[in-house]
Amino acid sequence: MRNKPLQPRLRPAILSNASDAGANQLFGITLDIVTVTVLGFSATQVGLLNALGSLAFLFLSVPLGMLVDRVGAARVLAVSLVAKLLGSGTVLILFLTGQLGTVAAMVAVTVTGILTVASENAQTTIVPGLTRDTRGIAHVIATMASIDRAAGIIFPGVTGALIALWGGGPALALSTAFFALAVAAMLPLVRKGPGRVRPARAASAAGNPAGAAKVLALGAGHGFAVLLRNRVLLGITLLTAAGNIGLAIGSSIQPILILRTLGLGMGFYGILGTVAAAAALTATFVAPAMVRRVSLRRLFGWGAVLQAVVAALPLAAYLWPGAAVVLLLAFEVCWAATLTVTNIAGAAFTANAVSATSLGRTSAAQRTITMGSVPLAAVGGGLLADAFGLGVPLLVWPLLTLGAAALFFMLTAHRASVPAAV
Repeated sequence: MRNKPLQPRLRPAILSNASDAGANQLFGITLDIVTVTVLGFSATQVGLLNALGSLAFLFLSVPLGMLVDRVGAARVLAVSLVAKLLGSGTVLILFLTGQLGTVAAMVAVTVTGILTVASENAQTTIVPGLTRDTRGIAHVIATMASIDRAAGIIFPGVTGALIALWGGGPALALSTAFFALAVAAMLPLVRKGPGRVRPARAASAAGNPAGAAKVLALGAGHGFAVLLRNRVLLGITLLTAAGNIGLAIGSSIQPILILRTLGLGMGFYGILGTVAAAAALTATFVAPAMVRRVSLRRLFGWGAVLQAVVAALPLAAYLWPGAAVVLLLAFEVCWAATLTVTNIAGAAFTANAVSATSLGRTSAAQRTITMGSVPLAAVGGGLLADAFGLGVPLLVWPLLTLGAAALFFMLTAHRASVPAAV
């Protein structure tokens, strides 16, 4: 009952999150397709593009996390969304005037990566400010994720169809419109929502001003210290990092595999995103129950083993082109479902295990670790593909994911009965 007054503040956050997710997909998929089909990017260039989009996670996660803790999640989120809106509009103008070249695309992806770090940190940190019920945090995260995925069901397919029929202009215009909607939805939270109440002030109001001030006074290493003190949280973080390395390798070569090697077309490329979003949406309905009933060690460890098997499907599609459509569709469904469940479980566990005054920096430390190797992995995947063919990086991907599972089991070997996150 006490969560009901918070629902009016929850709705704008959900709408903004869903609009931002849809705009990100439209913008990202359009650039993926345009750079490969119009600008003629090689696998190495695609890898470099992905690397530039991930650099901010390595260098700016902690500073931006500290900013979120000090300024407030809603304010940081609003500023980052406005900047995305301006950036998307600029890219649209460059594309329509024929000025979108290699350098402009690289700059656009780099700036978008920086803004995404800020917005994702703020979106995670804002959740405890929307509900005081710790058991409800997983439900709130799942609700936002489900609506996020529902939007994602539409946009990838629309992107592929728009580009196939009319080119990249309409897709970029639609992404700009949804960024504008995300900004508009955030305005109520900026004016009177949780973004105006800093974590330190919230803790002070709860009767612990000295403790809140002490936490905020800690430096950039505070989030890493929180991770080191919690073996389960550290294990989850390292497992995600290893999985992301494999995913970065795969993401650098998937556009080449689908659009050039297999020749499945831009429409199919967009359909894959829609299928993945539908699978993820379905997974959000079962994720809260799994988080409550399954131990995190089992959920993450065996989930990573399953992901290693799933990660081998693109390699199978490369080796057997006749079955590529079925194999790639199966990959998107299984990968999206398992990833959604583990992401919700990890976010819920972090939100419950870390105090509100430390959550921004802890989330930033997690992102620094989980995304820190992505730029190198993205470039490495492209270089491997150009030097030895697509088969080599496609093989490395599942092997790395399997290694991630082994790493997690070793780190949590002395915590055989890790409790559920909520």
